Amino acid sequence: MYHFFLGDMELPLAPEKYVVRMYKGSQVLDMADGTQMSLLRPGGLKRIAFEFLLPHWSGEPMLQNGVEVHKPVYYLNRLAEWYKAAEPRRLVIYRAVPGGEECFHTDMQVSLEKYQVTEAAEQGFDVRVAVELLEYVARSTRRYSGAAALGGGR
Repeated sequence: MYHFFLGDMELPLAPEKYVVRMYKGSQVLDMADGTQMSLLRPGGLKRIAFEFLLPHWSGEPMLQNGVEVHKPVYYLNRLAEWYKAAEPRRLVIYRAVPGGEECFHTDMQVSLEKYQVTEAAEQGFDVRVAVELLEYVARSTRRYSGAAALGGGR
């Protein structure tokens, strides 16, 4: 069983799948003697993509027990607010085996980079949403004052 949270909002249905992409940004350099050399770089930020269904009817048999379900407009408004705010939120993916024992979980800060809403006649009043998230790593600066902080306080 999977539970997906975007910030404090739990999705009513877990996505069928999600994809995590990791990029390194390494380069191949051509040397003057005709050989090639790899310029290795540390891993970059993770990109997470998934699609989920927002059911119109709260009596949908696929819904998980204990999940508070709202109409699709509630989730769409929350996504729009997050997108406009341009601030990170927590992505939590909780995984448990059928007996309830936790397998492992994902907990990371992400930004909402892109999302797409699809309404189709064959889905009735249900709405399908595809999101693309980017891992967010907070950066901070450090202030050093005086020569002692730089190792030169003789």
